Amino acid sequence: MFATTTIRTQDLRVEDLPPAGCDWTQYAAFALTFDPSERYRSPEACGELAAWAFSRWKATGQTPPTLDELRGCLWFEQRKARFLGYATPEAKNWASALIAEMRWHLRDPLKLSA
Repeated sequence: MFATTTIRTQDLRVEDLPPAGCDWTQYAAFALTFDPSERYRSPEACGELAAWAFSRWKATGQTPPTLDELRGCLWFEQRKARFLGYATPEAKNWASALIAEMRWHLRDPLKLSA
C-alpha cells in the first residue's frame, strides 16, 4: 500500500500528476490521493461510473468530462488492479488517457497579449 495524502480536486495542480509514460505504481500512488467518499455516495457508485466510463472510452475514445470523474475512474482502476494483483496493459492505457485528460483540464489558460 502507498502512503499518500489526499488532494482535494479544487487544490489539484498539474505538478501533482504523474509524468506521461510512467509505470503503474506512479499511477496507483496518485490515484490514492483521491477520496471517493467526498464525491460519491459509496465506492460502489464510483465503480459504476468507472465501469461505464471505461466501456465508453473503449468504444469511442472519450474520457469523462470532469476532474472528479477522471479521478474517480483512476481511483477505481487502482482498486481493481490491487484486487487482481496486477494492472493489465489495457488498464495502464486507460490510466494514461485519464491522466492526459486531467493534464488538459489543469493547463494554464492561454494568455493573450494586448
